[in-house]
Amino acid sequence: MQDPACRKGALSRRRFLSLSGQSALAVGLAQLIPIRLLADETLPDLPPGLLRMARDIFPHDFLDDAHYIRPLADLVKAQPKQVTQGLADLQQQARKRHGEPFETLNEKARVGLLTEIEETPFFKAVRSNLMFGIYNNKALFPLFGYEGSSWQYGGYVNRGFNDLDWL
Repeated sequence: MQDPACRKGALSRRRFLSLSGQSALAVGLAQLIPIRLLADETLPDLPPGLLRMARDIFPHDFLDDAHYIRPLADLVKAQPKQVTQGLADLQQQARKRHGEPFETLNEKARVGLLTEIEETPFFKAVRSNLMFGIYNNKALFPLFGYEGSSWQYGGYVNRGFNDLDWL
């Protein structure tokens, strides 16, 4: 007669470790799936030039537009007048200097215009919303190589102090 622990369907140590590893991998990979694939809702439309501005302020080719759109949509909802006026001023300067809308300009021209307005409340609001919306998003931590908080594990000296390969 077989040992009861070896019956078909019983959870052995090996099976438990295998399932745990597979679950951890699935959770880790799910963090990298763009937001729009996880939700049935469509992403909100942004005023022209705002997404291009965001990508120029924090340029990360490996991030999906959805990761920029969420914090920008929150800003548009919270401060519609400031965003509308700030973008109108930016578009006006782009047309006045280059004869084109901001989003169609080359990178050098766009960065020049953004540098001129970086002290305005509009620019600061966009930058602040993006900074917290992107870099405080735990789902994006693995993409940046950030392993998360370490104080509860004894600090960075004992956990990840010198393992960054991109510095």
